[in-house]
Amino acid sequence: MSVEIIPDGAFPELFSEFVEYKRNLGYVYPKSRLYLVRRLSAFLAGRDGDERVLTRDAVEAFVRPGDGESSGSVAGRRGIVRQFALFLRWKGIEAWVLPDGLGPRQSSSFTPRILTADEMARVIACADARPASRCGPQTQPVYAMLVRLLWCCGLRIGEALSLRIRDVDLADAVITVHKAKHNRTRLVPMSESLAACARRYVVAVGLIPEDRGAWFFPSPRGGRYNPGSATAHIQGLMLQAGVTTASGHAPRAHDLRHSYAVACLGKMQASGVDVYAALPLLATYMGHADIVSAEYYLRLDPSAWGSIHQVMEGAYAGVFPHEEA
Repeated sequence: MSVEIIPDGAFPELFSEFVEYKRNLGYVYPKSRLYLVRRLSAFLAGRDGDERVLTRDAVEAFVRPGDGESSGSVAGRRGIVRQFALFLRWKGIEAWVLPDGLGPRQSSSFTPRILTADEMARVIACADARPASRCGPQTQPVYAMLVRLLWCCGLRIGEALSLRIRDVDLADAVITVHKAKHNRTRLVPMSESLAACARRYVVAVGLIPEDRGAWFFPSPRGGRYNPGSATAHIQGLMLQAGVTTASGHAPRAHDLRHSYAVACLGKMQASGVDVYAALPLLATYMGHADIVSAEYYLRLDPSAWGSIHQVMEGAYAGVFPHEEA
């Protein structure tokens, strides 16, 4: 078992709470990020005074590039101190927030892996067929329900794992996501088929509806699942189902949220909903502040290429000659 990297400098309780907050939002927070958190904590411990304020001088000193230091290392420090400052502001603690976009920014060509309905059906089938784990008989139904919830509702994995029994209204088929990203709370309706699956899940796992504060996805050791271990398990199901990226790796669990957005928008368009009306609805359902955030999740589904060709065929007919076989 890997050893947790714990902040041991200034304000360790705040930094630990910060890491837990980010994980609840679905961020795995690997060792590289934890090292940065501990580095910032140690840096603040070496500053003069004992303030609970992240001052501008402290932030600028922390992100100042060293001799020969790569832009990626500087960007990592800038990112962690900015996110920590925003977290402090959210808690009502005074902090200077580093302006975004002023420092060196690493270029990213990352593209999420959009899963199709057929691929997700294979992943769900693998989850349903997975034998009971030695860790506990609840593990199999937990993951069978979890992958369905991520695919059908577009939740962040941290949001799903943070659900309590009281948050899942099986009578009205509505999920309440409390204090998610940017401290937003939202209602997420479920389809009737998903609600029926959730009712069977509650019986299979032995959840007690009267124990409203208990975890909806209880871990075998008590408490809730860690987003990192849950992500690894879901990725194992993807590999078992033959769902991989171009490099042969398993997609991220967060790619299910991207896939949900693409599938949901496509379904609304197919039902005749105008895209300008569909985007605000999708943004609200997914817990985004505006449609710009929702647009980030949208990618062209390869299954749409055929329909695009049919629509555009009349516009470019004769422009591109067809070769005879």
